[in-house]
Amino acid sequence: MLLFSCQKGSDEKEIQPVFERQENPVNSFLYTYPDSAELKAALAAFQLEPGLQIDLIAAEPLVADPAAFAFDERGVMYVAENTGYPDPMDGSAAENLGKIARLEDRDGDGKYDYRTVFADDLGYPNGILPWKGGVFVTCAPHLYYLKDTNGNGKADVREIVLTGFDTSRTAQIRVSHPILGLDGWIYLTSGLTGGDVYAPSRPDTKPLIFTSSDSRFHPETLDVELTGGKSQFGLAFDAFGRRFGTSNRHPLQHIVLETEQLDQNPNLLRTSTIQNVSPVESEALVFPISSSVTTAAYIPKLMGRSHDGTFTSACGTLIYQSMGLSKMHQGNAFICEPAQNLVQRQKLEKEGASFSSSRVHDGWEFLSSTDTWFNPVFLAHGPRGALYLADMYRKIIDHPSYVPEEAREKLDFSSGKNKGRIYRVSNQSFHYQELDFVFPKKDPVSLPETLQALTSTDAWSRETAFRLLLEAKPKEISPELKSLATGASLPETRVRALWLLQHLTALEESTLLAALKDPDPGVREQALQLAQLHQLTASSLQNQLFLMAEDSDPRVRFVAALVIGGQPGSSKLLPLAQIAVRDAADPWLRTAVLSGLSDQSLQFLPILDSLAAKSTGNGLKTLFGDLGELLGGSLSFIDSKKLVSGYLERKNTANGLFFLAGMFQGLDKNPESPEAYLNSLPLPEKVQQEWIAELSETVTLETLPLDQRVQATALLGYFPKGPSETILAGLLAPYQPIEIQLAAVRALSRLNPTQAGKVLTQAEKWKSYTPQVKAAVLNELLQDPVLLEQLIVALEAGDIAPSAIPSTTRQSLMKSKNERVRIAANKLFDPMEEGGRMQVYEQYSGVLEMEGNGLNGKPVFMTHCSVCHSHSGEGGQVGPDLTGINNQPASALLLHTLVPNYEILPDYQTVLVETVAGKQLTGRIMAESAHSLSLKTTFGTDETLPRDRIANIETTGTSLMPDGLEQNMSRQDLADLIAFLKQKNRPEAVSP
Repeated sequence: MLLFSCQKGSDEKEIQPVFERQENPVNSFLYTYPDSAELKAALAAFQLEPGLQIDLIAAEPLVADPAAFAFDERGVMYVAENTGYPDPMDGSAAENLGKIARLEDRDGDGKYDYRTVFADDLGYPNGILPWKGGVFVTCAPHLYYLKDTNGNGKADVREIVLTGFDTSRTAQIRVSHPILGLDGWIYLTSGLTGGDVYAPSRPDTKPLIFTSSDSRFHPETLDVELTGGKSQFGLAFDAFGRRFGTSNRHPLQHIVLETEQLDQNPNLLRTSTIQNVSPVESEALVFPISSSVTTAAYIPKLMGRSHDGTFTSACGTLIYQSMGLSKMHQGNAFICEPAQNLVQRQKLEKEGASFSSSRVHDGWEFLSSTDTWFNPVFLAHGPRGALYLADMYRKIIDHPSYVPEEAREKLDFSSGKNKGRIYRVSNQSFHYQELDFVFPKKDPVSLPETLQALTSTDAWSRETAFRLLLEAKPKEISPELKSLATGASLPETRVRALWLLQHLTALEESTLLAALKDPDPGVREQALQLAQLHQLTASSLQNQLFLMAEDSDPRVRFVAALVIGGQPGSSKLLPLAQIAVRDAADPWLRTAVLSGLSDQSLQFLPILDSLAAKSTGNGLKTLFGDLGELLGGSLSFIDSKKLVSGYLERKNTANGLFFLAGMFQGLDKNPESPEAYLNSLPLPEKVQQEWIAELSETVTLETLPLDQRVQATALLGYFPKGPSETILAGLLAPYQPIEIQLAAVRALSRLNPTQAGKVLTQAEKWKSYTPQVKAAVLNELLQDPVLLEQLIVALEAGDIAPSAIPSTTRQSLMKSKNERVRIAANKLFDPMEEGGRMQVYEQYSGVLEMEGNGLNGKPVFMTHCSVCHSHSGEGGQVGPDLTGINNQPASALLLHTLVPNYEILPDYQTVLVETVAGKQLTGRIMAESAHSLSLKTTFGTDETLPRDRIANIETTGTSLMPDGLEQNMSRQDLADLIAFLKQKNRPEAVSP
């Protein structure tokens, strides 16, 4: 037995502290595996949550390299076999080794015993979905439809449904995971790539061109659309149609919004559609029991890429919705981590419009193995409510492209090809019986049986029944569906019945009205989605829709805001304001409300004002700031002048303060705004002086909330020069909160660039700046031509050392179009930019022999690295989190510190953005929408730019991390920094 000390999960009774050895039989009556000893050893290596069992239902040679699988209605399993993975190391063209296997259980024991090669000569097949007797298969650049029409178990139909998905990157990063939504569309992950996608059968339609976004297509019309989300290898719906994705170091992401919902209001500068539900990166802990090593062990020079003891290859996510495990498992997320040979279980909790999740087990995993070849990559529901799992079973699952060239030849990427296993996890009372199969093994499946399956507690049965009815669209079942939509005991059934009525064009007002009043919030949520598809001319239906603004469930109110916002007319403004005031603290609710205002934002303001005056809820100040920014960026300048003047003449309130700050920020981005727009306001000088005095007092009053003081600081940057400059300059003091100093830097730069340049570059002030403030100052100095001139003056005068300027910035200045800047920069920086960085590394290699002190290394990290990198929860988010890199050798840490361009992660390449106003920003793109772009600058600031204000975007191919860090650090500093990064900083796994 595997003895194991366990702790109870947060929602469970105490678990028995012993894991039973997994020794379930591996053979089927009709097929005896020739290497049963090896397969039994693999089973015995498992450590599984007590009370459950794991059965092997298929193994090599019956199945090989399973990347994904799906069951049809007769229990036949179709497996996407990705045997060609990984790409050839020598860069040659890959052979088409991929197959689709068709597996049958002919003796009825629940294990598979007969194989047919359904299709072969495929590249890298990685996703599969049954449809109308065949299957859709993702195999970039194509999405295929394969079907057997003559009954021999082999596909004689092989149609390219869509093509143009990107294949320029590795086989690990491709479109995948076709999954059927309640709306009848099939959703796909981006694989972190894009494409130029079109349907060959529809040459009349324009291709969908995109860089990196999830997408969907309609199986009947073949229309293709972008969706919210950017998932890698994992996509799942919960029982109520909420979509979740995953990427390597972000185990569970909720796609909260669709891009079309953001685009509903083109003036809303929002780009994010995803919430990280689970802890991420260094906080996403896993507890393997194997001796497996992650890619980080092979990539010593690639800091932050992968980290032992945290998720490095999260994939294959499933939101479990059946009863084959236990009731406590329902609604839980299960996430594969193949690099560390485990599957993690997380509990989902509602959190406003979205969710949060946490690991159920403390110090151990739902399923893990001591066998380092165990590589779980895919999870799915299957017959009888069990959880099914695909194991690619490779010696090395990593892709050669993420391993340095010098290490690739030492690794065996081929061992395990043509091996693979598929497992079934269930409770210990599970016993497979063929007679219990929901869909009889006959064709066609009868409608009564299918309708009955729609009511099953087994998610696979419900999903399969839904698909079959969607494919057939039998009009005669409308009465039964209406009955299920309002009377089925399971809310999951009621939701699917409602959507099927919609697909049959048989959803009546009375049924929809009843669904909007359903006791289960998940049903109400989907009823709102359906209401959006109907013309709500009937007063009773529209009245009920507006009443949903007062629903008790925040997620329902969120969807209500999106749906109400799509309605015409001004009657929607009051319910939107009710939601806004009640849920102002939730950024997703604020976005949902603002997205629905369209051109009615100005009419919305007095309604919001009136309701907010009677409320003390959290988030109201931020809500008014968001609305102010929306109005400032969208109103004509004449209307903006009237609005700002009216607010300035009011008594100074917290909401008014945030609203004005937002207005001015929006006006800064409004192409109609003159530069000195505040000076053009018809505002008496006395009022301006009173405001400056009040803002000055607000900034320094420590009893006020910090966010209020920060907004007051920001506002000072919009009032006339003179008194405001003096106040702002005084705020650049070390004793002021960092947030106040950062706001003062930006406000001063905006107010008077000439004076700001002199103040910000004063030698004494420069010496007093913390790293974060110094980065913000540099960010401002480099954006504006006037400020940039003052930076050059300060460098020439010696007030600022040339080594204080990052290498990437130095090189940019040395190539400036401004002759004065270019000449001065080359004179200042040329000596520092000479020579190769590898020579520098060799010169500093002696640091590796020095004794480092981790305690002394922390302040070195905070001074030189924390602007961009975080460690143990402290620092910036420009570059990778460095918390988990203690497993990398000291030589690797030194190499990447001194030679950051030696190897660069794609997400951390430098992007240069030039605005139409001539400002230049350097950083990385965080998110995009149709109307705006969000950039994290190299100095740690966040910038959201309207697309119509962007003149040019250029990707340099260089790292965001600057060269020349050694110029500001002693060799002992470097030794101490490496010692700090090498310290152990995560809890230990519980050992068997």
